[in-house]
Amino acid sequence: MNNVKLYFSFLKTSLKEMLIYRLDCVVGMVSQMVTQAVEIIFIWIVFQNTENLAGWNFSQIMLLYGITLLSLGIADFCFDALYDIGPKYIREGEFDKIMLRPVHPLISIIGASKEFTSLGYFFLGLIITIVMLIKLAIPITFWLILKIVFFSIIGALIIGAINTIFSITSFWTYRSNEFIWAANRVYTFAQYPIDIYNGFIKFLITVVLPFAFVAYFPTMSYLGFDKYMIYLSPIVAIVLWIIAVKVWNMALNKYRSTGN
Repeated sequence: MNNVKLYFSFLKTSLKEMLIYRLDCVVGMVSQMVTQAVEIIFIWIVFQNTENLAGWNFSQIMLLYGITLLSLGIADFCFDALYDIGPKYIREGEFDKIMLRPVHPLISIIGASKEFTSLGYFFLGLIITIVMLIKLAIPITFWLILKIVFFSIIGALIIGAINTIFSITSFWTYRSNEFIWAANRVYTFAQYPIDIYNGFIKFLITVVLPFAFVAYFPTMSYLGFDKYMIYLSPIVAIVLWIIAVKVWNMALNKYRSTGN
């Protein structure tokens, strides 16, 4: 419990530091919105040549896309520092200082996250989600808002756990960004209905790297397609974090200082 309190304390400080550089923050947000706009245009072009994908129309796909961005924005803000474990903390010797703190090193690292662009993901996802809910005539009730908030956070925790698992490669390679980035690219499969993929891809994004529980199954619930799979998301998040903490502690025991 103390580690959790310290994490939120670190994160609060990180947010204050981020808001000091307001121009950088705004530029980062706008740049990510522009990048995502390009992907939205791509989806729109696809639907100029077809009426649906696996039974999903354009508005439904865009709702899925918006829900994905909500979780991605939260995850990027809370866990972006995982990309720095190898190149910044271990290779430059900063990890030795962290080891001296009376708190678990993982808490210190993820508490240092302050990614400007994450806010761009989040706010664009929020706009898309609200617009698509209205367009699809889905009643925006208090219960629905609560579900979207809760499961967006759960989705972020799933992404964070997967990133944490892959960040252990830093203890041997001194590089974490490439491995985390490679694993994270798999989430793009879950931005579309999984029925368009073959059995291997479905297994990959529901069992091996369960990104489907980040936004796909929650969106299925919001649309009324599947009301039950969404409730497996918290269980998936808990299991992934148990695995993440255990493998991270095992890797930590193998840590050897760079000697800087």
